[in-house]
Amino acid sequence: MNYKHLLAVILLSTLFLFSCAGNQQMVADQQSKIDSLISLNAGLHKQLAGQGNKVDRLAKENAEQDLELQEAMAKLAKIPEVRVQDNRTMITNDLLFGSGSYQLTAKGQDVLKKIWAVLEPNPRREFFIVGHTDDQPIAEEFLAEYHSNWDLSTWRALAVLHFIEGLPNAHPERLSIAGYGPYQPIATNDTEEGRRQNRRVEIILGLDNGK
Repeated sequence: MNYKHLLAVILLSTLFLFSCAGNQQMVADQQSKIDSLISLNAGLHKQLAGQGNKVDRLAKENAEQDLELQEAMAKLAKIPEVRVQDNRTMITNDLLFGSGSYQLTAKGQDVLKKIWAVLEPNPRREFFIVGHTDDQPIAEEFLAEYHSNWDLSTWRALAVLHFIEGLPNAHPERLSIAGYGPYQPIATNDTEEGRRQNRRVEIILGLDNGK
């Protein structure tokens, strides 16, 4: 083998070795990327599994709350003086108050105690107390106290709140009120019976506010 042939062989051998070393480095780099992807994939699967468990837990809690609500409403429906619809309990004002008054009657207090005996064991819930009136104007003798049905409905809701607030385990942060006046009727205002139904206080069961 002459000098030129020997040099060519050496150059080809060197290039082959560099090529092999380069390939090995590329393989190592690719393997490192594959290992990283496998690790990331495993982490994502773990994260997704955790999210799935969280969703399952929330769904279970919601189902429990729904069952809790259904049981509470079924018990409330057995109280003769109240009317139950969806997640609300309705009590007519002639049971709770005298004409033109926001002072609770003794009978009204007894009914609210019965209602609270059902609601109190539901510590995760809030209670929204809403006053309603019919569409008749405030009687002249009461105009000094109430400017409109807005006032009367609100004062009556507030009277119910204050009474419930004094009952066992009625934490103030669970209670809120509103007065809607005559603007959310559930019956016609063209008859006395319809107006009687519209004059009411509702206790609406809500969900925990996260506090």
